[in-house]
Amino acid sequence: MRIGNMNRRLAILRRVQTGTDALNSPIFEWQTLRTVWAEKIHKKEDERFAPDQHQRYAVRRVTFRIYHQTDVSEVDRVECEGVTYDIKGLRELGFREGTEITAESQS
Repeated sequence: MRIGNMNRRLAILRRVQTGTDALNSPIFEWQTLRTVWAEKIHKKEDERFAPDQHQRYAVRRVTFRIYHQTDVSEVDRVECEGVTYDIKGLRELGFREGTEITAESQS
């Protein structure tokens, strides 16, 4: 991993229970776990068809490379340059040198 390629700020978001409503159901919000420097690699942009809504929507798949993080999981999200991505996969780079995050955004 080269530090010169890590030129984007990436916020790692986690879903956290912030309270309960009047019916005692939990209320969840996405909160920033931490912000790190990342390298952004565009993988593919695609269009998919939502049969129940009879319309197409854009799907953007990107890969982020960050320094090794042990507490990031597939249930978290990441946000970069105002776009929120769902994490689809994680991969360790080298011997705990970095973490590669495959993420997908739908718009």
